[in-house]
Amino acid sequence: MWLPFGARILRARSDKGLSRAELARTVGVTDDKLREVEDAHCRPARTLVERVDTALGADHQLVDAWAVTLQAEAFPNEFGDMRELGTHAARLWEHQPMAVPTFLRTREYSRAILGPAHPGLGADQVEAMVDEEMAHRAAMTGPDGPRLRVVLNEIALTRPQGGAAVINAQRGFLADLIAAGIVTMGVIPEQTPHHPGLGGAFRLMEFEDRPSMVYAFAAQGGDLTAESEQVGRCTMVRDAIEGVAVELAPDSELLTAR
Repeated sequence: MWLPFGARILRARSDKGLSRAELARTVGVTDDKLREVEDAHCRPARTLVERVDTALGADHQLVDAWAVTLQAEAFPNEFGDMRELGTHAARLWEHQPMAVPTFLRTREYSRAILGPAHPGLGADQVEAMVDEEMAHRAAMTGPDGPRLRVVLNEIALTRPQGGAAVINAQRGFLADLIAAGIVTMGVIPEQTPHHPGLGGAFRLMEFEDRPSMVYAFAAQGGDLTAESEQVGRCTMVRDAIEGVAVELAPDSELLTAR
């Protein structure tokens, strides 16, 4: 997959009349490292591609080509969307500051989230989205799904989204999932003085046969990447979040309080 990108760098370097050793010195790497990039024996970091792009005067074209190749590697054609990609992970870790993740929702809670989030949609359209979430939940929590770990902000379990009956049923459902060993969960208390997860919701996916990937959620869609530096930064944030999280058990007050 990276062969065309490596060939593009080689072509740009040759057009500038630079040897590989000359370009390597300019961008601060060894000749062997640059050879690995041009021969597609490694996935280059974005920071290196940016330096090469600048050194060759490529006007950001090499960076754009790197991003396209990375996206193609991270999100290959056999996966139809982000939800399907998640089901192929071996381990999936997710931080959600505002609401229970889509793959752990009851039908009523899903409806209470999606309705207000899409005020322009009719009831039938919202219900179709709820059906999609329920199908996704079945795949993620089934025997062939990934090993699941979720960390929530406390407010996600105390806000009465949809009313008392809806949030109480959602809490009970989470308690059942934890008791069954389907998911492990932590919560960040509201009084945490130094919250490491203020950057927003994100998902870290680890695979048996491909690089780890991070999906950063946004109001509309999100960003998916397998770039090692970004995955490394998100892994550090995950570890910091876990450092302040309190483990939830089936009988934890946040799940049993009514």
